[in-house]
Amino acid sequence: MMPESLAASAPAPFLVSWNLTRLCNLACGHCYLDAVQRKHQARDELTTDHAREVVGELAELAPGAMVVFSGGEPLMRRDFATLIETAAARGLVPVVGTNGTLLDEHRARRLKAAGALGVGISLDSAEPPFHDRLRGLQGAWDGAMRGISAARRAGLAILLQSTLFEANRQDLARLSEIAEAVGAVAFNVFFLVCTGRGVTQTDLSSEAYEEALAQIARLQREHPAVKVRARCAPYLRQVMGLRAGESGGGYADWSSACLAGRRYFRITPQGQITPCPYVPEVAGDLREQPLRAIWETHPTFRRLRNELPGGKCGECDYRYSCGGCRARALARHGDVMAEDPKCRHVRPQDRAPEAPPAAARNSGVTWEPEAEERLNRIPAFVREFVKTRVEQHALQQGINSITAEFLAARRPPARLIFPR
Repeated sequence: MMPESLAASAPAPFLVSWNLTRLCNLACGHCYLDAVQRKHQARDELTTDHAREVVGELAELAPGAMVVFSGGEPLMRRDFATLIETAAARGLVPVVGTNGTLLDEHRARRLKAAGALGVGISLDSAEPPFHDRLRGLQGAWDGAMRGISAARRAGLAILLQSTLFEANRQDLARLSEIAEAVGAVAFNVFFLVCTGRGVTQTDLSSEAYEEALAQIARLQREHPAVKVRARCAPYLRQVMGLRAGESGGGYADWSSACLAGRRYFRITPQGQITPCPYVPEVAGDLREQPLRAIWETHPTFRRLRNELPGGKCGECDYRYSCGGCRARALARHGDVMAEDPKCRHVRPQDRAPEAPPAAARNSGVTWEPEAEERLNRIPAFVREFVKTRVEQHALQQGINSITAEFLAARRPPARLIFPR
């Protein structure tokens, strides 16, 4: 079990993935949702009115959280712009996860006007053949690139996203170059979790995982204008040698470990709640239960927040700063808190299990009331990043109390505040 000092009340989530629909115009071989090509939305998916009620519940539970609206293909929902507008009006930060093929200039401008911050567009190879085969449609790569151009002209932030396989590993460097060339704020590399249609795909070996993570760390150094990030691979910090409370290589001291059920959850098209898209265990149904009750009381969420993982993950010298992927633990062992089967790291005998991060993260810097009030106005999904950066500046200058003026002068520019 996690030490009693860490078993506190549930913190508010700052990131939510919402699969709005199973409708899709592609047939991706690795789709965890098993999305389908059809003309009409399924009857069991949330209606516009109910979806707007859910937005209200989200805003109350997690003020300022980033909500990633995806699918299937979310642009196929006729009420999509309305839901973006509702979320933005309630103080949430909407981002669109799309394959990009339906994103023309008109739709991009409409999303921007509705309040979307940016779009995450999938591009799985540096040239069309692999991407088109994976996505099940010839021309999908060209369509994604057109969508990226439309988003850029509309003023939407661009997050380039790739799912990693053995067949496209050699494209990482060129994809990083594409991300930089199109002005993306981030290049997200997703490590496959074999769920949904993804169970038919071949996952990387543990050795290939480590090689890819080392390359991602190197690419971040080579492309400082773009955030090159590993997703569903918390062992990046172990590869980089960063423990709880430590910063380096562009990664903040608080970032890394699996967020599932801790500061993040997923909503299905039917309104069900799971800890993440790759942990299919349903924690509640929004047609039957309030969101806050599900988040704060469901046993799986409480375990994810209050227990240490089992096996070698629970005894690791990176057990807090990494902790392993909970979805892979569930897929292999049937237990969301089991050890992660992909990680090869074994704690050296001369090192103790990692200490809790709370003490390591205590900077000793205080915040004056006006500065703290201004900090709390910053959207939740970037607030901790900004707080960390500002406190680091203060410590470097020998300042132990942050004023509103100090915060205003040293708050990172907008292009840097996507969390890592």
